[in-house]
Amino acid sequence: MYLAFPLRFVYDINGRIAEVRSTKQFVWHLCIKKKPNSLMEDTMMEYSMEMKQKYLGIPVYAEEQEEMLEIFDGGEKIFEFQVPVCQDGTGRKCDYYSYLNIEKYRGRTLVLRGNLPEGFFGEICQTDSYAQEPLTRPLIHFTAQRGWINDPNGLVYHNGRYHLFFQYNPMNTRWQNMSWGHAIGKDLLHFEQVEDALYPDEHGTMYSGCGLVNERGMLNLPKNALLFYYTAAGGMNEWSKGKEFTQRIAYSTDEGETLVKLPEEAVGVIEQDSRDPKIFWHEETQAYIMVLWLCGNKFGFLRSENLKEWNMTDSIELAEAWECPDLFCLECGGEPVWVFMSADGFYYLGQFDGYHFRTDGVQKKAYITGLPYAAQTYSGTADRIISVPWLRTHNAGKLYTGMMGLPRELHLEKRGEDIRLALLPVREYEETKETAAEFALGGEGFSLETAEDAVTEIVLEPSECKNISMKFFHQELAIRDRMIFCKEERTSLPEEIKDIHILIDRGVLEIYANNGTLNVYYETDSDVLRGKIEIKGGKGTGKICTWKP
Repeated sequence: MYLAFPLRFVYDINGRIAEVRSTKQFVWHLCIKKKPNSLMEDTMMEYSMEMKQKYLGIPVYAEEQEEMLEIFDGGEKIFEFQVPVCQDGTGRKCDYYSYLNIEKYRGRTLVLRGNLPEGFFGEICQTDSYAQEPLTRPLIHFTAQRGWINDPNGLVYHNGRYHLFFQYNPMNTRWQNMSWGHAIGKDLLHFEQVEDALYPDEHGTMYSGCGLVNERGMLNLPKNALLFYYTAAGGMNEWSKGKEFTQRIAYSTDEGETLVKLPEEAVGVIEQDSRDPKIFWHEETQAYIMVLWLCGNKFGFLRSENLKEWNMTDSIELAEAWECPDLFCLECGGEPVWVFMSADGFYYLGQFDGYHFRTDGVQKKAYITGLPYAAQTYSGTADRIISVPWLRTHNAGKLYTGMMGLPRELHLEKRGEDIRLALLPVREYEETKETAAEFALGGEGFSLETAEDAVTEIVLEPSECKNISMKFFHQELAIRDRMIFCKEERTSLPEEIKDIHILIDRGVLEIYANNGTLNVYYETDSDVLRGKIEIKGGKGTGKICTWKP
C-alpha cells in the first residue's frame, strides 16, 4: 500500500495558487477562486494518479457532510460518489476505507476531481489486498463489513451457493450512492461479503432488482449465466441528471464474481419512478413474468418469452401497498394459491393465470412491527419459497447500518375459511440449533446461566399467557395476554399465543408465534449473547436452544 503525499500551497497577494507540488505517482491540478477561509470554500481539485495496484482506497468519515467525487479515465467518467469528508481541520484519522477494484485500469492514469479539502486526496491509497478490522456484529444476521445496506437484491441459488446481493452504500453509514453489494453463502446462515457488484453510472444509481439462472439460454448468453434485472434510477445522481427510471439487465458468466451491464434498457419508462423488478418463469403459459412497482399503490404485471421484449398485461392498485413487489405460488390444502407481497410485508392472496392477478384485495400482514422491509424470495430453490427481509436497524456506534433478517421458509396455513402466510426459520437453522434446557413455566420460575456467545432461542408453549416476564443478557421482555412489552415498545397481537419463539442475536430480537403467522421484530442496543436467563410466570412448557456459527 502507498499513500499520496500532502500538497504544498503557496498563495500570491490576490489569493491565487502560485505553486503545486507533484510526485512520480501523481500530479495535482487545482483551481481555487479565492484564498479559502475554510477547508471547503469554493475549492475544486483535480488529482491524477497512475493505477499500480488492484484497489483504490477512498477514505470515509462516516456521517460527515458529503461532497461529490468523480473519477475519470482519459476524459470518460467511470465513477461518481458522494463521499463524507472531514471538515474540522483536526487531521483526525478516517473511520474506514472503501476499496474500489480498479484492476482493469492498472497502468493507466486516472483523474480524481471534487470540491474536497486538500487533505482528502492525501489519504487516498492503493493496495493489492486489504482486510477490514473486525467489528462486533450479529452472529446469524448478515451485516456489511462497512457502510449502509437496505433491500436484498438478486437473490438466486446456483451450483450450491446462495447469492445475496443488496442495496449498498460503501461510502458511508447512511443512505446514498445506491450500489449493489454482494455476499455468498452455502447454507443461508453463513454469508461472506465479496466484491461489490454494481456501481452508479450514467443511467442512474443502482436500485433494487432480482436474479435468476438463464436456464433457457436467452439473450444470446450461456444457460449457466446468472441474469440480473435492476432499476437504473435516472436523476438520482449528477451523472444521470435529466434521465428517468428504467429497468436494465446485467449478467455474469463467472458465478456472480463479475456483473456486466448490457447497454440497452429492458423496460423503458412506464411511470416516472417505476422500479424494483421481480421476475420468475411461469411454466403453465411458457413465459417470464415481471412484477414492477409503477407509482403510488399501483403495480404492473409484464410478460416476455425472451427476457428482452416485455408487454404489460395487467396492473392493480392495492391500498397502502408500496414498492418492492414479489409474486409466488404456494399450496394450501392441495390447491395453488398465489401470494402478492409488497415492501411493508402486506400480502394479498389470489389467482394468477400468467396474464392477470385476481385478488379480493384483503390486506394481511406478514409482520406486526415495522423493522422488516422489502423482503425478496430466492430464485432457483425449486419447491422451497425462501424469503429474506432487510431489517431497518440503526446500529448506533457501529460502522455498519442495517442487517438482513434470518431467512424464512414460507407456507400457507388454513384456519377455517381463513388462510395465513407462515414464515418459519429455514430448516438449515432448525437442523443445527441445539437444545440447552427444558423447563416448566410457573412455580418459582426458571433460571439458566450460559457461558459461551451464541444465538439463543427461548421457546414457550404456554397453556396460560397472562403474565410471563423474561430477563436475558441484560434485556427484559414481558408477555401479558395479547401484548408484548420490549423496552418502551408495546406490541398488540391479533390473537392468543399458542407458541412463541424469541430469537436473540446482537442488536436484534426476532419473535415468531403461532407457527410463524405472527412475526415481531425489535432492534436492541445489546451486544451481549451470554449470561443469565430468567423466566417467570405463565403455565405450560418451554426450552432454551442455542446456535453457534
